Amino acid sequence: MHEDYLQRIWSQSRIPSPNLLLTNGIPLTVKFPGKHNQSFSGPDFTEACIRFEELEFHGAIEIHVNGSDWYKHKHHEDDAYNSVILHVVYNNDLQVVQNGVELPTLELKGLIDQKHFEKSLNRKLSDGNLPCRNAINELDPIFLKSMKTKSLIQKLSEKIEFKSHLIEEEVVYQLIAATFGMGINKSAFIELANALPWSLLKNVEPMKRIQLIFVTSGFAQGDFSKKNGQEYQWHFKGTRPGNFPTIRIPQFARFIAHIDLEKLTRIAESDRVMVEFNRYCNQLCTQTEGLKLSNSMKELLAVNVLAPLLWWKSERSRNETYLEKAIELLESIPSEQNAIVRSWKASGVHAKNTFDSQGLIALNRYYCSVKKCLSCEVGLKILNREM
Repeated sequence: MHEDYLQRIWSQSRIPSPNLLLTNGIPLTVKFPGKHNQSFSGPDFTEACIRFEELEFHGAIEIHVNGSDWYKHKHHEDDAYNSVILHVVYNNDLQVVQNGVELPTLELKGLIDQKHFEKSLNRKLSDGNLPCRNAINELDPIFLKSMKTKSLIQKLSEKIEFKSHLIEEEVVYQLIAATFGMGINKSAFIELANALPWSLLKNVEPMKRIQLIFVTSGFAQGDFSKKNGQEYQWHFKGTRPGNFPTIRIPQFARFIAHIDLEKLTRIAESDRVMVEFNRYCNQLCTQTEGLKLSNSMKELLAVNVLAPLLWWKSERSRNETYLEKAIELLESIPSEQNAIVRSWKASGVHAKNTFDSQGLIALNRYYCSVKKCLSCEVGLKILNREM
């Protein structure tokens, strides 16, 4: 028996609800099986509703193959599981006590449709980061497109999640800082942007901006561990020489030296975003000594600054036009090439542009790599085809 199979049939209400009995013999009615949890932790189902002993209970449901898995997974040490109102198991080898209370338990061993389970094994998703690689091309592409869009919006939301309280210029400034961090130094660049907010740099001369960034980051004295009471976790190991802090900090400082964030916002809303943005970046490089931006860096800034900015504006104004412009922008940029995109390509899924590649990368992050197949339209369709 497999836990993901138990979760799937529970979410689809395939357990015959009449005459259900808890392990202590008390009749149970499942009024609502709950919403499948799409986060990375916590009970499997939330907002469930069950009834027994003439009382109705609302809360979470946790599913395991064996009752003893509760303790193997350390749920008894996690307060998040105090909200569980029903423990659903295939085999109740051990009765669970949580927070001093014996947990109501439903054993499924005698309720499983064995033929359905055996048939599902033939449709079992493969292991690895792309569990559906062997069956994805059997489905209507509309399901994959829907999940790419959903995952991309989730990724854009994550980029602006903690910026809802900021004014527009500060949002753009922090997105720029995070982009120059290039992943491994992203947190340090965001900390630097917090220590030197745009409201402070905005009315400062270009050379003074550069000096402030150099000194605050520790670049001026070559001290990359601590400066002015602010600790930065600058990383050299695990990144390419071209992305070392000694390269990216001066590049960021010079880029910020002459930046006009209001103009950048107007460019994001223009009809020819990449044309206008490339022109503006070239203008900055011309007027700023020592500043060079490769085409790939310009595209990176467009993807990680302009697109999230448009999504932020869409969320703030409740105007989907901005989201449509963000998608149009991403569709105008060539696809990235990395290990995840190549893995999708090997499965027969090709990324035509950055909208595709960013969507596939996000889909892999939020669903495939953490095996959230029951929350994915693609995975769920593949798993359901044996029914």
